[in-house]
Amino acid sequence: MLMTKRKPATVGEILVEEFMRPIEGFLRTLFITSKAVAQHMGGKRPGVILTLSEPGSKLAVGGILGHSVSSAGKEVFSRVLAAELAPRNIRVICIRPHAMTDAPALGSYTKDLFKPAAAAAGLSVQEWIAGLAQSTMSKRLPTLSDVAETAAFLASDRAGAMTGTVANLTGGAVVD
Repeated sequence: MLMTKRKPATVGEILVEEFMRPIEGFLRTLFITSKAVAQHMGGKRPGVILTLSEPGSKLAVGGILGHSVSSAGKEVFSRVLAAELAPRNIRVICIRPHAMTDAPALGSYTKDLFKPAAAAAGLSVQEWIAGLAQSTMSKRLPTLSDVAETAAFLASDRAGAMTGTVANLTGGAVVD
């Protein structure tokens, strides 16, 4: 995703290309990868497709219009894909983590993604993320390990009754 150094654009300022970039990029990738793996799954042996979204799917915050539409699209895609693939014994579950506290320090693209917002607040990325944690009900954000352990559980037979849903790992920043 191409990042700009300016403040997030509202609908009156954003170009259609900027609005569509996260929608086209993320949803195209999700479609292509889901189609590719679904061709090799199902039948007598169950399969699981895990998708990722973000809290933007539920947040009403200005300046993130394309991102929010993309996030909501990933969640809808996951639900409808679950319905399509259920007859083939394939489950689909979307994971919606909030910003992961350790991801920027470990090389995630989120460091560059969060930099403009952190800089606008006069904070480092880690300070900004710490502030995000305080806006959650649990006063904490997930770690990469939290997300990985959740993914392992969801992909396991122990979560065999789950499909077509979103696992909310936002610490209560958004609730369903």
